[in-house]
Amino acid sequence: MSEIPKTERILRLIRLLRDRKRTVSQLAQLLETNTRNIYRDIEALEGVGYLIHRHDKHQYCLEENPAATRAQFTIEETRLIREHLSALSVVHPLKTSIERKLYLSSELIPLADELADKHRGTLISRINLALTAGQQIRLVKYHSNNSTTIEDRLVEPISLTDDYAILTAFELASQKQKTFKLTRMDDVEVLTTATTHVTDSEELDFFGFSGPAPLPVVVRLSFLAHRLLHEEFSASRAYLSLKYKDEPYPWEFRYFVRDFRGIGRFLLGLPGEVEVVESEALRRFLGERVKRAGW
Repeated sequence: MSEIPKTERILRLIRLLRDRKRTVSQLAQLLETNTRNIYRDIEALEGVGYLIHRHDKHQYCLEENPAATRAQFTIEETRLIREHLSALSVVHPLKTSIERKLYLSSELIPLADELADKHRGTLISRINLALTAGQQIRLVKYHSNNSTTIEDRLVEPISLTDDYAILTAFELASQKQKTFKLTRMDDVEVLTTATTHVTDSEELDFFGFSGPAPLPVVVRLSFLAHRLLHEEFSASRAYLSLKYKDEPYPWEFRYFVRDFRGIGRFLLGLPGEVEVVESEALRRFLGERVKRAGW
């Protein structure tokens, strides 16, 4: 089981706790980690002012603070304070105490999605800076599903996909051009070393794969599959249309992929929620993958 980056795991934990009551075991399974990490994450959230309610049967959820009415900050004021607070060093002596006071009200609890966007925005900004200046970057604690490792990667950035989800870069250690998902990076450091590798950037589909020629696909999706595709690959919204109302697969997805592996991984994870219309080559690819699964 590959670990989700800690920053992403904390943000997703907030969403789950706000959603409904869940046990620690359920949270660990949903976040692809162990129960020890979940207990630690809950303690960390409580440490900065989140109120975690413990129900019977060892279930947890996020609850509102009854002292919220005493808060003097408006939401707009809170956003401004939080923006400046994020610029402070992690070890700043006043940062923790300010956070504790700021998050006392449920109205002032930062939304997980907003925090995730802010972190992602920082990564994108640093990568774009390196691209413009022609400098190397270090991907801090990159979580690789292929090698099941968590380690820093020294790379020379080449390009970002249109939805800023995937970085194409030349990796110095392997001397290969690779793709890296921003959601798997804990941080990005821009180095002073100039890039040296010259390469033509390959065109990627928004699943993060390149290939010699575009491959047409048409897939019908259930509401669940549509929502997951939209959430995981935001650029897909331009290729989705609601064409078959009141049917099991009301949404249609039309796109040209560069490799079946990207879309195949998504489709194989949703049995009973998708229906392949085109192409026959995609059907064969999926069939072969199912035969090789061995479960």
